[in-house]
Amino acid sequence: MRVKLFLFSLVVFNILSVSAQERVTTFGIQFKPIIPSQLFGTGQQTVDQNQVYFTVTPKAGYSFGMIIRKGLNKSLSFETGINYLNRKFELEIKDELLNFTETSDFNLVNYEIPISLLVYIRLSEYLYMNVSGGIALDIYPSDLYTYSENFQNDVIVYDWFRQSLIANIGWEYRTDKSGYFYLGASYHRPFAHMAKEIVWYNGNNRDERLDFNLSGNYITLDLRYFFHEDPEKKKKKIKKAKPSIERR
Repeated sequence: MRVKLFLFSLVVFNILSVSAQERVTTFGIQFKPIIPSQLFGTGQQTVDQNQVYFTVTPKAGYSFGMIIRKGLNKSLSFETGINYLNRKFELEIKDELLNFTETSDFNLVNYEIPISLLVYIRLSEYLYMNVSGGIALDIYPSDLYTYSENFQNDVIVYDWFRQSLIANIGWEYRTDKSGYFYLGASYHRPFAHMAKEIVWYNGNNRDERLDFNLSGNYITLDLRYFFHEDPEKKKKKIKKAKPSIERR
């Protein structure tokens, strides 16, 4: 319900702003390092089961993609695009009774289609600050399975499609002819967990199973570049000449 209301508001706002649009549509590229943080619910998870410690630790990942920005007026813009994400994790199994430790790295790949509305504040002739908010459609194409002689690790995505809230703050330097240079940070928070991780420690005559819920939360450092585009020209209406009537 909230998502439908937000999309409806965007459409209505777009219609109301047509007369004041800046008429600039720009194309950009971005690279976003993904930063693990316990503060934002993206940190380490550890569970002790019969003196076997299972730990899942998110590692630094990355995202890159393209952006399309439509200027509504001097203070507002609409953005969408598509991003590729590579989420990195480390699984550690530590058996204190046997003094045994094994680690395994795995990557979870997904795609993201963001839809957001940006509000600008002009700080100087070329420097702007913006904040934005919106939603994202997260696409998880497949499950993941890793194993060794001592464990099995099965990562099962809950759904191929998930919805998330997104928020951003950043600063943008706009040149006259060389495009826009952008530095900022983003927060991504899904409405539900993205996957279940099932770990089975079956080595060393052990039989321990444990489930983790993997959160899709993440924060990023945003590096963007927008190519220069001139404002779209208004189309002039051409009046049709009235046919002349010959008099005899």
